[in-house]
Formats: sequence, C-alpha cells, structure tokens
Amino acid sequence: MNNHEVAIQNAIRDLISGVYTSQRSAAKAWGIPRSTLQDRMKGRRPHKIAHQQQQRLTPDQEEFLVEWIIDEDSRAQPPSHQRVREMAIRILKSNGDRCPLGHKWVENFLHRQPRVSSVVGRSIETSRAGAAGSEAIQAFLELFERTVKRLDIQADDIWNMDETGIALGVCTNTRVLARAGKKKAYIKEPGNREWVSIIECISASGSKLKPMVVFKGKSLQTTWFPSNSIPDWLYTTSQNGWTSNSIGLAWINSIFIPDTASPEGRNRLLILDGHGSHIDIEFIWACKGANIHLLFLPAHTSHVLQPLDLAPFSVIKSKYRKQIQELSSLDDAAPVKKERFVTCYHQARTEGFSERVIRAGWRATGMVPFNPDQVLLSSQVSGRPSTPPKVITPQSPSQIIFKTPQKQQDLYQAQQILLRSGYLPRSARALITKAGKAISRTNSQTALLETKVQSLQTQLNQLTDHTTKKRKRVDPNERFHNAESIRAEMIKAAEEVAKSSTKTTQKIARAVSKSVLDKTLESMCTQFQI
Repeated sequence: MNNHEVAIQNAIRDLISGVYTSQRSAAKAWGIPRSTLQDRMKGRRPHKIAHQQQQRLTPDQEEFLVEWIIDEDSRAQPPSHQRVREMAIRILKSNGDRCPLGHKWVENFLHRQPRVSSVVGRSIETSRAGAAGSEAIQAFLELFERTVKRLDIQADDIWNMDETGIALGVCTNTRVLARAGKKKAYIKEPGNREWVSIIECISASGSKLKPMVVFKGKSLQTTWFPSNSIPDWLYTTSQNGWTSNSIGLAWINSIFIPDTASPEGRNRLLILDGHGSHIDIEFIWACKGANIHLLFLPAHTSHVLQPLDLAPFSVIKSKYRKQIQELSSLDDAAPVKKERFVTCYHQARTEGFSERVIRAGWRATGMVPFNPDQVLLSSQVSGRPSTPPKVITPQSPSQIIFKTPQKQQDLYQAQQILLRSGYLPRSARALITKAGKAISRTNSQTALLETKVQSLQTQLNQLTDHTTKKRKRVDPNERFHNAESIRAEMIKAAEEVAKSSTKTTQKIARAVSKSVLDKTLESMCTQFQI
C-alpha cells in the first residue's frame, strides 16, 4: 500500500470516528483531493483494484510470480527480465491465453509489485554463495564474542589481515561523455597486467599497519622505487607476484608482532581467512609465542565477514584506478611500471584508508560493534528460519465451499454441500463438473511433465557424475589450538628421519667393510699374462 492510499484510509477512519465532521476538512488534513475521498465514501474501489480483471495474469498468479522471484533470489539465482517474461508466458499458456505479451509488461509488473525490483546483478562464485549460510556465520560470530570476552581483548587489539591483488595498469569501464550518435567510446589504458600482491592489516579502532608489497621478480631493484621518496613499507618478491608461506611468516615477524606489541603484554586477536600461508605451522607458532590469538573465518565467507573486503579494499582500488586513468590521460597511456605503481598506490591508500572507511568495514561484519543482525539479515546470506509444521484441523462445510479447489474431489465435495443446502441450477452443476475435469486434466499434464523432468535430470546426473575424491578440509581454528602438539609431532618426525638416515649410513659402512674383509689377497690382485 503506497502513501497516497494510506492517507485515504486514514481520512476515512477519522471521518467514521468523528475526528473530522466534513469530508473537506479530512481531505485537507491528510493532503488528498476531496473528490477522491468522496468517491471512496460512496464505495468506489481504488483504480488498481478496479482494473484487476483487465490484467493478463490474475492477482493470485502475479503473487505466485513474486514468490518465485524471491525464492530464486534467495538461492543466488535471481531471474533476469527475460526469465520473468518466459515464466509469465508459461502461466498464460496454462490459462489458455496464447496472445503475445506486451513489451512493457515486466516494467508494469514491477510497478504493481513493490516487493520486487530491478537491481544490478553481480557475479559470485558458487562456493561462496552456498557457504555463506546463516548457521555458519552465526557460529563464527558467537565464537568471536566468546573469544573477546574470555581473553578480555579491547578494540585496539582486534586486527584483520588480508591480501589483495592489483594489476598494475588495468582500469575499469566507466560512463564518459563522447560525440552524439556513438554507441560506445574507447578509453586508453596502460594495459600492463603484471600482478602485485599487497598484505594489509587494520584494527577495529580504525588504525592501520604499514603494508607488505609483493612484486613479481627474483630480487628487488632500486629502479622500482620513486627517486624522491619511498614509502616506509615492507617490500619483497616472489616468482609470480603472489604470497607464500615464507612471505606470510616474514610479515608476522617483521610488521605485525613489533608494531602491535604493548608494554602491558595485552592479548591480541588477529582475524584472517584460511589461506595456505596463514595456516602454516611456523606462522601459527610465531603467533603463539607472541601472545596473538588467531581466529579464522569460515571457508568462502570473506565477502560477508572480512572487514577489509567490505569497505577499505573497494575504496582504495577505486582511488588507485582513478590515479591510473588520470596518468593515462597525461602521458598517452604509457605503461605503468613498479615505480609509478608505488606512487599511485601510496596516494590512493592515503585517501582511501581513512578511519571512517575502516570502521565502516568492521561495522558491516557485525563484529565491532557487535551486531549479528547486521550480517545475518544481509541479502548475501542464505538460509531462512524453519517453518513449523502445519496443524491440520477438521474443516467446516463453509470452509470446504470457499476453499480454493486443488483437485476434482474438492469441487465434488463443494457441489454436494451446495445441493444439500438448497436448489442448485443445472448450469451451475455443469460448470462445476467441467471445472473439475479441467483441474484433473491440468494435474495429469503437470504430473507427466514432472516425470519427464525427473527422467532428464537423472540422465544429466549420470553424464556429469565424476567420482572424484574430495579433500577433507581441516578447520584452521582447530589447527591453531593444537599448534603445540602439531609442532611436537613435526619435531619428533624430523628426529626419526635423521635417526633412520644415520642408521642406514652405518649399516652401509659395515657392509662395505665386511665385504672388504671377506676378500683374500689373491682376489684383490690382478694378473697379467703375456
């Protein structure tokens, strides 16, 4: 119900209750035309309801279409305009309506149904869409709350670390102004797609640590850095520009531990994803020794629980791309080298990593301040509360008559009740009988179609059935808690390998010495005959 209709209903209510004595005063108080209020008082229906019979789909069928759209959206498969049109045509065909659907039908449908709207669809991996369930997220948030209370951790000591990658000279498509008559305009960009990884870390209080930049290469070169000023960051290289176990260990020892240590020795909480470089036993052991508690996000949920992903990274990348576009307009899209990357990223980071943006990222996760509903009610979280079982109660004769028939037997029961209650014309009995036959025929066709769909689905499953072994995923939080026992087992295994290697060497030496002692002097001499 829109605001105009609400105002009309409120004016009618005030007139009936005696708040206003005239229609003119009530209409003026609620800001509606007096003629509209006068027509409603005479029993005229709203324009939307009065013309429902002229719609191609009945109100019940449009409500079914709305529920289908919402259900598809909850499964991360929101239908396109074309799919909605196809579903509407399919419903029309089931009604026996073969006329083509109007070009603006979907637009008018959205105008009539405020529960659904046209939005921008963004792609998301299937693993992320399925893993971001309400139960897993609720369990993680409860674990976070228990950990903070148990260790008495303050907001200044709650940190989030994550990696992000940037292609040096790639811009995104944006709206621009160009000559009229063109459908699109090309924008020059540097085109350098060399990958650079950056490790960032932010606190729940809005502060940030210096980043660690991972370039692609064998070793650092002085020509990579600006000649005027070099940001006080940590720089390293890798073969492909990605992070590794050794780089993660270097970051925790060189940046996080010294820069976040407090004189009082307070507990620190580091929230991070389950990347391989984060669950390495050496990384975990370094955190154990520095009084740092690690809390790992559930798999494939960083897009709803990672503070850095929800605000800071998107802002800083937007600022960086803006710098690249301005640079390409000034020097004819010259390639962006590492020196220019450091300059542009430093300026974008200064503008984008503000305290306000960092706090917004934490607030969106529902962790600081603690508000689980902030993320659980997000449209990206799947899972709904279970509906209690429906209680079946005996139906009265009036309920049977006014119940929407689902099968031919429902119409037969209603017909018998009407016959017992009084005279029923022959034409009405014939209409009810034909309606029952139509429902029976439709249900039969539906059952046939469901059988065909099930058969085709079975064939599809057989074609796509690949019996591959699935690797069992180890919970990183369990690995952190059992770090001491894991490290002890690793040391024990290394000692056994070293001991076994020593025994093998000694055994070989004894065998060689025994073979030499067993030989006689004649067997070791060589005779020459001429």
